[in-house]
Amino acid sequence: MDNKELLFKGLKYAVGAIPLMFLGPVIIHNAFMNKHTNWHYLVLGIGIFICITAVSFMFKGIKIIMKSLFDENKN
Repeated sequence: MDNKELLFKGLKYAVGAIPLMFLGPVIIHNAFMNKHTNWHYLVLGIGIFICITAVSFMFKGIKIIMKSLFDENKN
């Protein structure tokens, strides 16, 4: 895979994580505002899952971007 292709792949992961970074905390806040409902724990779990997914996507994206920029094994 070419370095340019790797860079764009990493950017896709990073850009895909940005909406999740905002959506996760909003859902968690909504869950804490609605503690009186039966859906509190389900909504909280979904929000935490979205936050963990956002962090993992961003980590994977940055890792791929760094690999494309600083890979010494260029053919």
